Amino acid sequence: MNLSDFIRGYTNVASDELIEEMFDWFYNSESVKTENPNRVTRKDLQKWVSVNTPLYNKIQEVKYNMLDKYLSEFPYAYRGTLKLESEETKIQRTDINGGGFHNFHAEQSHYKNARRVLAWTIYLNDIPDGEGETQFLLENVKVQPKKGMGCIFPASWMWQHRGNPVYTESKYISTGWFLYPPEGKMD
Repeated sequence: MNLSDFIRGYTNVASDELIEEMFDWFYNSESVKTENPNRVTRKDLQKWVSVNTPLYNKIQEVKYNMLDKYLSEFPYAYRGTLKLESEETKIQRTDINGGGFHNFHAEQSHYKNARRVLAWTIYLNDIPDGEGETQFLLENVKVQPKKGMGCIFPASWMWQHRGNPVYTESKYISTGWFLYPPEGKMD
């Protein structure tokens, strides 16, 4: 078994209607948590979908459907008695000529994010071949963004990944993490 065996893509997880609603929200929402990193290694626009809104609930359904598929294939990814949590949901635009996070990194990299067990992404638009891929360093895998496709992969250090640059059009994703739930006191 290779490390790449734990990276999963699921086609058509998000409908065209849901993706259109996500774009509408992205461009028309105000008063939401927004980050616009503007540094040499990262330039993009990120907006967090407010919890328990109709859009949030629709995205939750999509990502938990993906999680169910993943855990049916890999039941040992989480064997706790509680459900994995995934409260944060962001929608991100990566622009051409400098947008994105192109450094290899892991989603679980220090104590502040140690509860992250899996990362998830939903691609909101098609990107031409050879650009915008989610590239995994040790697995020698590139996931080409296709509208409506979802991806889940482990968050730990062995799955170092990055978003490759886009050159012809902006890339849009919804992304976040599944977290280990607090299960009480450790003995």
